Order: sequence, then C-alpha cells, then structure tokens
Amino acid sequence: MTGVLRVGGYAVGLIGLFTAFSYYGIPQLVPEPPPAEEQVSGAMMIEEFVAAGARIYARACVLCHSGLGDRAPKLDAIATVWRERVDDPRYRGNAKSLEEYLRESMIEPSAYVVKGFGKPGSGDTESPMPGANRGALALSPGEIDAVIAHLQSTAGAKVTVAPRPVPASGVERPAAEATVGEKAPDAVAALQKFQCDMCHHLPGLAVEEGARLPGPDLRKLRETAANRVAGMGARDFIVESILFPARVTAEGFEPGLMPEDYGDRMLAAELQMIVDYLAEGR
Repeated sequence: MTGVLRVGGYAVGLIGLFTAFSYYGIPQLVPEPPPAEEQVSGAMMIEEFVAAGARIYARACVLCHSGLGDRAPKLDAIATVWRERVDDPRYRGNAKSLEEYLRESMIEPSAYVVKGFGKPGSGDTESPMPGANRGALALSPGEIDAVIAHLQSTAGAKVTVAPRPVPASGVERPAAEATVGEKAPDAVAALQKFQCDMCHHLPGLAVEEGARLPGPDLRKLRETAANRVAGMGARDFIVESILFPARVTAEGFEPGLMPEDYGDRMLAAELQMIVDYLAEGR
C-alpha cells in the first residue's frame, strides 16, 4: 500500500510541476485585438486624413486592386490615365478632374470599365464592382473622401479633398448600408449567413457525411486553392471564386449555380473573414 501511495504522490507532484511550468515557465501568447473601425474626423490634419484613407483602402479595396489576377486594375498610375479614360468614346460619366473621376468610379463604377475588367458577357460595359457607398463596401462620404485623398497622394497628384465634419451622432454611415444587414460576428457565422453550407462541405460546419452537394468540397481548399490558377495564390483564388464564380468552375460541377451578387450583398469585413478562414483551413 505504501508503494502505491508513493507512486501516486509522485505522479500528482509531476503533473503539478508540469502544470506550473506551463502557466509560469512558458511565455503566454496574447492575441492582438481586432483593428478598430477607421474614424474619419473633420479635425484631422491632411497627413492624418491621407493615412486614414490608406488604411481604409487596405481594408476595403486592395483585395481586388492589388494587381494580382484580373479582378480590378491597379490604380498607381491613375493621375495620368484618368484623362485617357474620360476621352474614351466608351466613357459615360461627367468627370472633369481627377477627384471627380475617382469619386465617380467609386460610386458609379460602370460609368467607365477598363477593358478586360467588366462582368463576363457585358462587353466591358458593366463593372463587377459594387458602388463604394453601398453593398459590400458601404463606405461613408468621409471615408470615400479619405480614399480619394490617399489615391491622389500615392499617384503624385495634388490632394484636393479635405476632412469633412462628422455629425454629432458619430461617424456617418450611408443609409444603403442597412440593405446588407448586420455584420456577421465571425467567419462561420458569415458562411451560414450566406448559406454557403447549403452547397459546400466546409471546415467547422457539420454536413451529413457522404451527402452530395451541388458545390465542391471546400474543407481542403487551403491545400488546393494555390494550384487552381497559374500565378494566383490561394487567397486571391478564393476571393475570385466568391466575387466572380463564373470564371472558374470545379471539374465535375455544373457552372452557373453559384450566385454572382456576393459583391453587392457581402460586407468587405465578412469577405475578409471568409477568405482567411478558408485559406487557413480552420
């Protein structure tokens, strides 16, 4: 009996030692808090305003305007090419300056569609981008101004917009934002919000094993996405598959089944959460 007690005491002491070491001997990883929503204030200095525009652009625009793939054109040379575009016979807008052209392109993106970047079958007359003041982006007028200031600055042009006062109720938001509903709290909730599990097997979402769904199995997308289109990484491929599903159809699946309006219905933050979740295979 004494031997049993000794062994038991030794085991309990050893477990306690390892437990103490895990708490106090190993540095604890504390996750960083999620980035706060950008606050655009009329009291900003112009440098702060441009910097805020850069952060908004990185959050809401760079996924498509990165220059990778063929989702949207790069904007680094916009200060020189905008004149050529408004002189193009296909141009249907009214811009007379770089600022007006940028604002028009953000709010009414189909006023001019760069060749090769239109919706399939539209002959480059209809842009796949939702208006920046509604749909997936839903930027406020102040945020749109900040992005314009950022684009003017990075293109080497004079910044012609300035911070506008914010209403007393707080950061202004466009009324159109209400049409996309409340933002999903996490990636799984976002996948369920858009009923992705109705057509796909997804990581972290239970579907009857062996069930034949109309869309491909995405549980191993992290391993396969980077090899689907030459020169396109996993994240870029996932973004393209969500926003422009008609461009690539998985072998053995019927084309045209996936909705093509997620760009209008999905908030940019929801898109980012879904892309991160699927790319990491969580």
